[in-house]
Amino acid sequence: MLFIAGDGAKWEPANGSRWAYASFQAVGRIKVSQHRPVVGRVKTLQLKREGRRWYLVVVTEIEVVALPTTGRAIGVDLGVARFLTTSDGEVVANPRFLDAAQERLVDLQRRKARARPGSGNRSRLRRSLTKEWRKLRNQRRDFHHKTARGLVDTCDTIALEDLRVAAMTAAATGSVDHPGRNVAAKAGLNRSILDAGWTQFTSILAAKAESAGRRVVLVHPAYSSMDCHACGTRCTRPRQDAVVCPVHGDLDADLNGARNIATRAGLGSGQASTA
Repeated sequence: MLFIAGDGAKWEPANGSRWAYASFQAVGRIKVSQHRPVVGRVKTLQLKREGRRWYLVVVTEIEVVALPTTGRAIGVDLGVARFLTTSDGEVVANPRFLDAAQERLVDLQRRKARARPGSGNRSRLRRSLTKEWRKLRNQRRDFHHKTARGLVDTCDTIALEDLRVAAMTAAATGSVDHPGRNVAAKAGLNRSILDAGWTQFTSILAAKAESAGRRVVLVHPAYSSMDCHACGTRCTRPRQDAVVCPVHGDLDADLNGARNIATRAGLGSGQASTA
């Protein structure tokens, strides 16, 4: 079967074999290693290059197949110390892929900077550095897909904060003559936020939820962790992982935030019901 994807692009799926074919104007017919079946009607084809590798991106249109209802509706608080905490107490740890790869990346970057420009050694180091960054991106994306799939399979409605990550990770300014406040700490926090990849995770979660007939709700993030979910009183935060309500005492900051998110999305307190 031949699929026409527009702009002269054509897709010929693999029929019982590993190899498929894509055709482009001014390029010709390309042999493609198809690592999984292409489901649905092909809409667009796109060639993508990462380092010395080429990929074919196939976008398809499929019918929504709603999953059975589960009766679970949750708020989700995204964080750095923990990747996410749900309003009913589930915690997903942050794998911190960048921290794990930092030593290798720094070593390769240092060796590349010392290599002679235009030399074969510099080219090999540049390719090795590109490979490490690609591996890091793939690990993060795989983690996001698996975590999102787990939530979509077990929840009917998922509420998240509508985070403005670009504003949150704006650089702290400073100079030698007029140093900024907490510049190093802000740079470290920015690196941890970007490593967590909240924006990519939210996009993946929304796409999976749509294809499964689930609902994703985005709520305003202001003071979600600082307001007590039980009484609404503004709390103090002596530590990153805890807030203190003058009425209800010590609260887990992430769990408190997740329950506030559930409430703002109209899902109740988000706490599991008790007998």
